[in-house]
Amino acid sequence: RIKGVRRKFAQEVGFLPPPVHVRDNLELKPSGYRITLRGVMVGEGEAFPGMHLAINPGGISTPLIGTPTTDPAFGLPAHWIDEQQKEAAQMAGFTVVDSETVMATHLSHLMQVQAAKLLSRTETQQLVEHVAKLAPKLIEEVVPKMVSIATFQRVLQLLLEESVHIRDIRTIIETLAEHAVHTTDPVELAKRVRIALSPAIVQQIYGPTRELSVIAIEPGLERLLVQALGNTAGPALDPGVADILTQRAAEVALKQEEIGLPACLLVPDAIRSAISRLVRRVAPRLQVLGHSEIPETHTIR
Repeated sequence: RIKGVRRKFAQEVGFLPPPVHVRDNLELKPSGYRITLRGVMVGEGEAFPGMHLAINPGGISTPLIGTPTTDPAFGLPAHWIDEQQKEAAQMAGFTVVDSETVMATHLSHLMQVQAAKLLSRTETQQLVEHVAKLAPKLIEEVVPKMVSIATFQRVLQLLLEESVHIRDIRTIIETLAEHAVHTTDPVELAKRVRIALSPAIVQQIYGPTRELSVIAIEPGLERLLVQALGNTAGPALDPGVADILTQRAAEVALKQEEIGLPACLLVPDAIRSAISRLVRRVAPRLQVLGHSEIPETHTIR
């Protein structure tokens, strides 16, 4: 199952993560597990062999006979139930999965969240070698002549930090070749790459739809944010304003998800990365797009 999680991650995100090592830990409960990255715990939970986890996707009030808990991957309310309860839970609308799937889903989710940290220099070098086989001239001209391996790795990490898949590595390298003559700043290069990848980013968020339902910021507040965050010479953002903004962003993102729409905030390009960093802690699933990242083929609502 772990091998399958790694393969799926590689297909979706664009690189093969490091191996997952499994070992016993007598400090844990018999049903407990803990996931660590470089020795630091990034997640933990419980899984009961032979039991099923009935996850409430939202709005289901049907009582279940089982042990109340929380889905370890996404924090949804859930119950551990036995085989006899499985059919009734499914009929009531619960998402029912076995204990192995609970752990695999949790691992998969954490790998997605920690993708930037999983991309070490080793994985970056492997990506370069992979592209070198497909387009040797392209790599020869760009990495490391125009862009160092360290800068290339940092650009990819900046993309992964915001859940942007790096499958289209050829477009990424071609964009770096185009803009590396003007700047070697990873943040600026990542901005350019995002614009080049915008059709894929939008499709990753919204699927095939052409009308994008987005969250916007009230114009007066937006002007204030541009003044405060748009350039380093501007005034710093007031902590009270920052707290209100992040709190409201989390609330509106949740409302969007509850009605089945992607949570996506549309802001001016000048403040996109700053706003994304600001809201990421309180609303990790909220995507932040800049105006130039909306493809011409799409409309916004």
